[in-house]
Amino acid sequence: MSRPSLAVSIITYRRSQLLDLCLGSLENAMVKQTHPLYIIIQDASKEDMDVLRKYEHLISEIVHTGSDGLHVEELINRNRILAWELPLIQKGYQHVLCLEDDVEVSADIFEFTGKVLEQNSGSKDFWGINYGSFEKPEDSGSYSKLRFGLHGPASLISQTSLKKFQIKTLKRFAGSIPWDGWIEPIVKKGFVVTSNVARYKDNGEGGTHTSAANNSEYFTKLNQSFDYGQKRSNAEYRNIDIEHSWRKDSIVYKGSGKTNWYLKYLAVRLYQIARIVKRNLMGSL
Repeated sequence: MSRPSLAVSIITYRRSQLLDLCLGSLENAMVKQTHPLYIIIQDASKEDMDVLRKYEHLISEIVHTGSDGLHVEELINRNRILAWELPLIQKGYQHVLCLEDDVEVSADIFEFTGKVLEQNSGSKDFWGINYGSFEKPEDSGSYSKLRFGLHGPASLISQTSLKKFQIKTLKRFAGSIPWDGWIEPIVKKGFVVTSNVARYKDNGEGGTHTSAANNSEYFTKLNQSFDYGQKRSNAEYRNIDIEHSWRKDSIVYKGSGKTNWYLKYLAVRLYQIARIVKRNLMGSL
């Protein structure tokens, strides 16, 4: 029997109530077809384990991690990389949908994912899928192709993409470069499919990964888009490029200009590494 192409991973840290909501939404989304589910849990509490036992029928494997004396940025990078490498490298799946524990996914997230992969995985410029949006399009089944980074709360990558992320090099910087900042200039050389309505709800307002400056606006717009999508019947899942207001540099992908985007990637990477070298030199004085 051939191995299924898609697995799911959840990164969680002591937010048992939110984890319960996340797993409940996945259970609902897997009514038609189940997918292997891997849990990366840091410093698990009794309450966390009670939730995981509740959904043990869904879970393929639980990986426990600890703080291990690492600073926050190192822990975030380590847990993210593990959530990618366990399904894609160790288990051999072709794609992984990686979630943070504070999201609830839409009931159709796997149908949407399947169609997007069917329509785009053959393209050399395709890097993955983002499931977040602030928009309320007429066609709730549609998606855009954007030159943009990966959304932390809910995104999908392939085994092929992971092998091009230069993860070994990222690990050497021990959290000095956040994983999303490392990945973004790479995937901007091509495109990330982005759902035109949010296909996840984010319950993590006030969490450790959000800033006070954009906290309220982000959650309001994302969750309004999610609610809007849930009230509409999906049409055909297809590419309809629209402008996204997620961030000013959410640019609709065009096949031209590849050399310029590669040069931008090099410039960003050199700048990131130069900052670390400078910081280290200043620290040694």
